[in-house]
Amino acid sequence: MKKSIVAVGVLVVLGGAWVGGAWYTGKLIQDQVNKSIVDAQAYIDKNAPEYQAKLSVADYQRGIFSSTINYQFEMVDQTSDQGPQKDSVTIRQEVSHGPFPLAKFSLIPKLAYSKTELVKQGSLSELFEMAGGKSPLSVGILTSYSGSSDLNLVLEPLTGKDGNAFKFSGLTINGVAKVLKGEEAVTLSSSPFELFDEGRTVSYDTAKIDVTQNKAKEYQIIASIGKFIVAETDTDQLVMNGLTIKSNGKIGKFDLGVGVSDIELKNITYTVKQQTKLAIDNLLISSNAQESDKFINQIIDTTIGQISIEGKKVGSGSLKLKLDQFDGKALQYLNQNSNQLTYLFLGIPAEESAEQAGNMMMNNLMAFLDANPVISITPFVWKNDKGESQVNMSLTMMKPDLQDMAMEDMSQLLMNAIKSFSSNSKLSIPMLNEQVKINHEIFDGLSAEEAQAQATESVQQMVGLGLAQKMVSKLDDNTITSNFNYADGVIDLNGQKMPAEQFINLFMMSGME
Repeated sequence: MKKSIVAVGVLVVLGGAWVGGAWYTGKLIQDQVNKSIVDAQAYIDKNAPEYQAKLSVADYQRGIFSSTINYQFEMVDQTSDQGPQKDSVTIRQEVSHGPFPLAKFSLIPKLAYSKTELVKQGSLSELFEMAGGKSPLSVGILTSYSGSSDLNLVLEPLTGKDGNAFKFSGLTINGVAKVLKGEEAVTLSSSPFELFDEGRTVSYDTAKIDVTQNKAKEYQIIASIGKFIVAETDTDQLVMNGLTIKSNGKIGKFDLGVGVSDIELKNITYTVKQQTKLAIDNLLISSNAQESDKFINQIIDTTIGQISIEGKKVGSGSLKLKLDQFDGKALQYLNQNSNQLTYLFLGIPAEESAEQAGNMMMNNLMAFLDANPVISITPFVWKNDKGESQVNMSLTMMKPDLQDMAMEDMSQLLMNAIKSFSSNSKLSIPMLNEQVKINHEIFDGLSAEEAQAQATESVQQMVGLGLAQKMVSKLDDNTITSNFNYADGVIDLNGQKMPAEQFINLFMMSGME
């Protein structure tokens, strides 16, 4: 009897602790929701002020074991023919309180389990109809007291009204978010995906992303997609296999990403009526961007294992692009106001209200050029079965003299912004012959013998003309070279110095012959 009384007493105490814990957890969650709304609104106001969007809690019903929260998201549509129109979406969140959430029971104490769905309303009625009456989107999150969470996001299958114009397979994303000793980590994996709309299909079989970030805000990202397909019914199809993205870096002092990134693609093929038109194998793009007190410097390496067109191997190559002395503050402003930069280059007149912004853009563009940024290719290499050729280039820019120049003439501004330019090339004649031969076979439909004959004649004429005009030099029977340098209005072509105007006339005359 005594043991029974003790057991009942223990159950009462535990039950009271559960109820008290659930009530306290509910209060913690409400406080966190209010803080999150403030943070979210600040983010919206900073990054999308033009939409005049507002996020608020329309209703909060807090109970002991669960709470129901209705969020209201309002925004202004500025594109309506009838003038600015307000639109709103209601989102419902059902929260089951810890330490043992009833909606997602776990023997390990948890803060809460929440399920968030769209609420059926006038603006979303068509979307709900396509989803068979269900909420098109739902998100389930099981959160621990440490802040770690399990995520389940579900996009329901969607079908258009006529049953053929639009079909979406549905999509499930499962994820885990962890917080440990100041380091945050998120892993997301996706189910297969297929979308059909007006004869075009987009699909992939697998997708995954891992993201980690430490206390210093340094991040690591690894993302991959298995097979990605874009296809038109019974016509053309683009298939990418084995896409992987790896990035290690941080957002630097100029609000731009710095660090090391790699993009790797095993192969990509383009087919028309099941005939392969283009194939690219082993594409790799590596980027290394670093910043100093004033500048951002970046190196981008690109390699292509093989390109094939119409089943014929065209060649392989690599390119190293270097960006040096890019003024960080100026680049930051240009990046944040790229629309104004577009207006300048297109010569679109700015409204009076935008005149000050245009002046700021021009000032930052001039500051960027005043740092003498350098763009160089060191080198570009291309090779095929018969040989290899190489080209190096370097362009240094400067702040132009604007006194005698119309501000709207951006093409003239860019020409006057060139401080120096240099290039040197080493070209394989057998490689050029093979490249021209392949082009004749692919694009002109010539036989191998006909293509070879035309290629040999064309390359001989080109080399002969280049030698006659002293635009190239012959290193040996199989190799030609060329060196070009420009600075202070003077051009040095293979040791021949001349004013830029003379070179342009020489170039035009050779082209007319």
